[in-house]
Amino acid sequence: MNRIVIRTALPLITAGAVLLAGAGITAAAPADEPVPADGVTIVLNDGRVVGVDDTVTFSFEGEKPKAGKGEFSAMACPEVNDPPKYTVKGSPHFMPDKKKPQSTWLLPRQTVSWAVSGSHTFTWEIGAGAEAEAGAILAKAKVSVDTSISNSWTWNGTQTVTDTNTTSKGYRAVLGQVGWKLTGVKTWIAAPCNVKKKTITVVAPRKGDMSIGRQNS
Repeated sequence: MNRIVIRTALPLITAGAVLLAGAGITAAAPADEPVPADGVTIVLNDGRVVGVDDTVTFSFEGEKPKAGKGEFSAMACPEVNDPPKYTVKGSPHFMPDKKKPQSTWLLPRQTVSWAVSGSHTFTWEIGAGAEAEAGAILAKAKVSVDTSISNSWTWNGTQTVTDTNTTSKGYRAVLGQVGWKLTGVKTWIAAPCNVKKKTITVVAPRKGDMSIGRQNS
């Protein structure tokens, strides 16, 4: 059974939003979206360490499209048969535990400590009809960036997770795990010689321990 221990040394103050400024690219999370706690890092396949505000990029080619039956534009525009190209940006992303939600409000200098046990499953989040493209992006990210990334991850065991509010404002501590948000732009040539682009967003878990995220409201 989960337990909550909260310690405080300050009286009630007016709660404010917690803003995390990105390194290089500033991207404030929506008010209702929790973010990883300060100091959270992920070690990449090549040994580099990335933090919550860091972004990694990679590119790759997809499978060569099959020519449509009776396709008339192939000779006039051979590029129609070229493989699509993907450019992907990825960053650490907090995924709340939706099946066993747990959260509490923390004021400055308050601490929460949860004893977590049992089975907690996290699955990827993608747009409808984008499974094949999301799968290609995830597979490439696993090879190029982080072997721990997956479309589904179940954590089992017993763990104590703790978070102390060292900021000057209040926020909501949320139970979950740190995964990845991958935003890929697919570019290809469609008949008759039209350049097309499509954005595919994949939020995916990674094999790792439970964690505490921070939410503005």
